[in-house]
Amino acid sequence: MSMPKKPRKKCLFCGKETPRPGYKYCSNACQVEYQYQFYIRKWKAGEVNGLKSLGIVSRYIKRYLRKKFGNKCCLCGWAKVNPKTKQVPLVADHIDGNWRNNIENNLRLLCPNCDALTPTYAGLNRGHGRKNRVLSKRA
Repeated sequence: MSMPKKPRKKCLFCGKETPRPGYKYCSNACQVEYQYQFYIRKWKAGEVNGLKSLGIVSRYIKRYLRKKFGNKCCLCGWAKVNPKTKQVPLVADHIDGNWRNNIENNLRLLCPNCDALTPTYAGLNRGHGRKNRVLSKRA
């Protein structure tokens, strides 16, 4: 007597039937898109800080900002595509200069030139309102 087949689950993203009973998604594309949308939802709700590591904005947030701002510099509109990477080389900039403040209205995408001209670029922001700065939560 053969074992009865386990029922297959529905894909968490698109709702199609999964290829195997233990799978959560029908394809890798659905998994990537679901995880992206899940992360953005948590970020907007304030459950996730939006950092990949010290001062580096998460790739999900950069992807979100690229969609929101049309994949161009927010100040000058520069949008030249790099022929090697096929992407516009943009930098996520914190408007107030605080790398921990990753709320949506404090982030923008800048081209490398505009980023270098901001008053909070790299070391130019040192000593402005962050006297008790700790480099990481672990320290």
